[in-house]
Amino acid sequence: MKFHRFHVTVAAIGALLMGGPAAAANDYPTSSRVEFALECLQAYGSNHEYIYKCSCLIDEIATKLTHDEYVELSSFSRTQSMSGERGGVFRGTDETKGAVKKYLDVVAESKKRCFIK
Repeated sequence: MKFHRFHVTVAAIGALLMGGPAAAANDYPTSSRVEFALECLQAYGSNHEYIYKCSCLIDEIATKLTHDEYVELSSFSRTQSMSGERGGVFRGTDETKGAVKKYLDVVAESKKRCFIK
């Protein structure tokens, strides 16, 4: 049976669109992963070793939180230290405190798995 270019092209496009099982499970946009990795590298002194550790860290977080959860929880965590009334909105409720605790727990567990102190 001969394959025509059309069949090969359709098969290739189908394979690209389907992706692997990892692509379907909690895939974060590249920009979110890069932003996280850059912030992580900045926090740990841009050591070459941390390129891999920070990449591992965001991968681990992605297995535990959907992207929407990650955005929400990390935003609460970042804004918690904001001073004044604006920061009070993020510090004042049990919901935000719980969200920050959940995020910090996920990050701490993920750091252990990626050998980050």
